[in-house]
Amino acid sequence: MQSLAVPFYMNELTDSNAWVGAAAFAVLVPALMMTPVAGIWCDRISRKAILFGALCVQLVATSTFLLLFTLDLLNPWLILCIQMVVGLGGGFQWAPTQSIPALLVPPEDLLGAVRCVSLSFTAGRAVGPLLAGMILYFLGPGPAFAITILGLGVGLAIMSPMRLREAEPNRAEPFWSQFRQGVVYITERPQMRLVVSVSFLVAALGAVFAFALVASVADDVYSLGDGGLAWLTAAFGFGSLLIGLYVTSYGDRHARSRIETVALAVYTLGVLLIGFTPWLLVGLLGYFILGAGQMAHGVTVSSALQVQVQEQYRGRVMSVWLMSVLSGLPLGSIVAGFLGDLISMRFVLLLFGGILAAYWLVAVFRTKGFAGLDMEVD
Repeated sequence: MQSLAVPFYMNELTDSNAWVGAAAFAVLVPALMMTPVAGIWCDRISRKAILFGALCVQLVATSTFLLLFTLDLLNPWLILCIQMVVGLGGGFQWAPTQSIPALLVPPEDLLGAVRCVSLSFTAGRAVGPLLAGMILYFLGPGPAFAITILGLGVGLAIMSPMRLREAEPNRAEPFWSQFRQGVVYITERPQMRLVVSVSFLVAALGAVFAFALVASVADDVYSLGDGGLAWLTAAFGFGSLLIGLYVTSYGDRHARSRIETVALAVYTLGVLLIGFTPWLLVGLLGYFILGAGQMAHGVTVSSALQVQVQEQYRGRVMSVWLMSVLSGLPLGSIVAGFLGDLISMRFVLLLFGGILAAYWLVAVFRTKGFAGLDMEVD
């Protein structure tokens, strides 16, 4: 909800793609810096305590957004500052979220639990923007901030009684030595390197148009102003939810490698469709396809990584993977925002879609159709 309210309001204040990209950059870079710290902490202390603190930090930041917006005191520089605080909280949120399932279910149920968490992780990023688009169009940013506060409060209440199975803490090595071990653990395994690389490229070249820059696409590509954001995010959300239902019911029938091959091709098609056409109906189809690709890709790569990692490395490995996503989003946002102002957002969509298409062709050939995603922990 908030991830769209902020760029929506920034676009209203500045009418600048560069400022909108900077808002995404400001929230994602602190998250990127804190994610490895959170990953190491997950292998040392309570994952529940880390997640609880992360949500509290974000609750304070969102409350500040709502207060300043209500008083009409928000300006671009204040937005960037608050976004950095949100990013700090976010940096400590995702690693424990991805690591907790292994302590909630018995080992034989881990794959099902991982798929559920991955689905909820991706569906949340689809349902939130879908609702946000409607709320921003009809009511504005204030209610979107208020609903975000409510959601964080509900999350904290649900987490409070949660009990995790005890895990053996890993305190034998110095802090950064443990992080390096997590990086080495990934680099020594081609299947994990594949997950990290494809996640980075999808975030940098595709996901930026679904989250950080959707307001810019609505304004510049389809000349709809900020109101077009509701239509585009609704199409993206419906595509995500439809594929999410399929993945939940029938995901076990297909190899992860095959799902990722199709998902990345669909993702690329969605980006190119959005860039090729000035017609809103085709653009809505492009965002629907983009949402479907996002859901299938997100669930697949996250599940593949979770079932390939040993428990004592889980927090660090998940944090490195999350860093690939969190580095791709701000990099893609700032580059796309700059090029969008310099040339056009349509050019950026076609450029990024072309790069994704080239990567898909090379990856399918070199990795034998993403075959490494089908491996599991030894």
